[in-house]
Amino acid sequence: MKSSISVKIVVWSCNIVLVILALSFLFGVYYYAKLPVLIAPDIDLEGVTNLNYRVSQSFLGDNYTFERVVDKVKGIGEENYYFTSADNIYRVSFSDSLALKASKINRELSSSESSYFGLIKNQTIVTESTDDVPIRYAVPALSLEKEVFVSYARSNVLSLIFVILYGMVFIWYLRKFIAGLRTPGFFTRSNAFYLKVAAWMAIATPFLMWLLNSFIGLDLFADLKFDNASEVSSGFTQPFLMLLFGLVLLAIAWSFDHGVKLQKEQELTV
Repeated sequence: MKSSISVKIVVWSCNIVLVILALSFLFGVYYYAKLPVLIAPDIDLEGVTNLNYRVSQSFLGDNYTFERVVDKVKGIGEENYYFTSADNIYRVSFSDSLALKASKINRELSSSESSYFGLIKNQTIVTESTDDVPIRYAVPALSLEKEVFVSYARSNVLSLIFVILYGMVFIWYLRKFIAGLRTPGFFTRSNAFYLKVAAWMAIATPFLMWLLNSFIGLDLFADLKFDNASEVSSGFTQPFLMLLFGLVLLAIAWSFDHGVKLQKEQELTV
């Protein structure tokens, strides 16, 4: 009974994840259609004397930021479009690094009160002056033209939609396998097939990520060399863990296949 309840919980968890992914897919399609208006809006500046507007889109490690700065007193009227990427992090030398002004929170004098089951929180934060914190790692922002900015931002959303669809198929086959465990004779070829598909999709994920980054993803900093800064490797921990997860699923799928064969042989013997 405990095993059955556990399987039901996992199946329903998969259902919830599928619903979230489906809603995310619909949001991605809507966002793609409305993207120019959302990420690069035409702001009506009639009667505006001072404006500092910023909107960002950040999917799959790429960030697109639109900034509109207006100060008619100082004669400032700028419209900027920037691209940054989490894959382009640079180590800045200590002598050239900027510094952030910081204040240290005094935990003894600060207080926090919650009401209505934590929905409303009142906080009193007391800070003390402290030394500035140097920035040792930086993500440079590349300025783009509006048309190029919108085009790249749309490509980023399309990549996100593909990732969501891929995740939906993976969770669907994984859910089909887990749901099959509720039946008395769960050693079936269909259950082994569902798990094999999920396993091969997990194994293929690191290679698809490599293809996406190498041939489809943007590398706008490839022709730039920064003085007194060195690029930091993004590492491969996440792809390696996904590959390991896929190999474990594949080993279980092969075990299921072997179990199906043994069951068939036993039925023929009887």
